[in-house]
Amino acid sequence: MKTSLLRPILLLLLISTVSGIVNAQTEQYYVVIGAFAKESNAIKFSGFSRSRFFQSTYELNTTRNLFYVYVIKTASKKEAFDQVRILQKEDSFKDSWVFNGTLGTTTEPVVVTEPEPVRVEPIISADTVVKTEPEPVALIITEETPPTEPVKPRRVVKGKLFKFNIQTPDGQAVVGNVHHVDLLRGRDLASYSSTDYSDVPKPLEQKDPMTLVCGIFGYKEITQLIDYNNPSTTEGVTQNEDSAWVVPFKLERLKKGDVSVMYDVSFYKDAVVMLPRSQEELDELVSMMSANPAYKIKVHGHTNGNNKRKIIALGKTRNYFQM
Repeated sequence: MKTSLLRPILLLLLISTVSGIVNAQTEQYYVVIGAFAKESNAIKFSGFSRSRFFQSTYELNTTRNLFYVYVIKTASKKEAFDQVRILQKEDSFKDSWVFNGTLGTTTEPVVVTEPEPVRVEPIISADTVVKTEPEPVALIITEETPPTEPVKPRRVVKGKLFKFNIQTPDGQAVVGNVHHVDLLRGRDLASYSSTDYSDVPKPLEQKDPMTLVCGIFGYKEITQLIDYNNPSTTEGVTQNEDSAWVVPFKLERLKKGDVSVMYDVSFYKDAVVMLPRSQEELDELVSMMSANPAYKIKVHGHTNGNNKRKIIALGKTRNYFQM
């Protein structure tokens, strides 16, 4: 009877020892915004996120052999999940997730030393005298089991998933927008960024192909006609491992007679003051004029109505981007 009670006692001691080692390790939570097989891509994406005012860095996940770009490292699980919910509201970072584990370093093997033997007093009965000592137990862990990485939430797609790749003539990737336009009515239906996957809803009218226009200032407008039901019928359109339809846009430099639409140049309502986002494209226009002094460029614009109204004009300031 005494011998049968000895093994549960040893098991309890063993569990307590292992539990103490696990609790001694500090868990780290990373708010990850991207994972890349190539370090060069991780560097580029870190720079892009810093341009959006996020203090990002990257480290290697040695288990998956991927470079994780992250913006926050914390021991607080609540802080990590609070921050990732804020990030997911940004279109460029809506696929952010929390990684719980270690990045950039390899952990040394953990060795649990042999516990002290437990002495059991002999039981004396009328028939026999039994004195039993437990065998020494040593647990050696040769490799730490990495924590289970949280499963990345599955993307909910309402329409079809598209990825728009915009490249310069020499093959360099360009960040820009692709516009879904209604040519018949002359209006912009939607705009999609090249930095992320785009959930494109099914067009209301299926008679004609979907018209996608990429207008990067300084380059010709590129138009792609896409059959929404079967995008593969358009030359160059492929489907990647994420089941997204990849649509390429190969840019060409402007030449004489070409027209380039400045999609981001606009004004405050009823004012001659431009919105701050207009400055980037206007700076590109100035750079192109400086590089090509022989160019003759005609700038055309329009208002959205003919009614009389009070127009806010500039005062003493000459800052055309500030009210």
